[in-house]
Amino acid sequence: MVETSLTTMTTSGEPLENGGPCTVTVWAPARPDIVHVLRGVVASVASVLNFDYDRINDVRLATSEVVAHLLEETPAPQTLVLRADGSDGHLDVVVARDTPADAWPPTGARRSLTSLMLRSLADSSQFEQTEDGHAIRFVKY
Repeated sequence: MVETSLTTMTTSGEPLENGGPCTVTVWAPARPDIVHVLRGVVASVASVLNFDYDRINDVRLATSEVVAHLLEETPAPQTLVLRADGSDGHLDVVVARDTPADAWPPTGARRSLTSLMLRSLADSSQFEQTEDGHAIRFVKY
């Protein structure tokens, strides 16, 4: 199921003013073979925001890293919820798992490979608790 708010895109043939608003929410099964779909969703929102190729590639890689991390935590989740919000001209991505992890944030999260990758690919990132469950957020300007 996909919930979108792309009315400006669909009601006029003109580009979005200031690269926004654009918000997409996707609920997907928590499986490794769905990663490419979530990467594509985030890349599409970044494209609507007029991100250049390098920034789009950064958010695709960051999305892969976040999803991989959420899939590795125990117990295994059933569903992932991705929310990509470009309404302020920057991309705010939150990916959450429906099943609570044993520990959140995980022990050593600040020194994990995921955190290191996000520090180089995104402008900010954090582990958090959302209404959708345990999540990782990153922002790219």
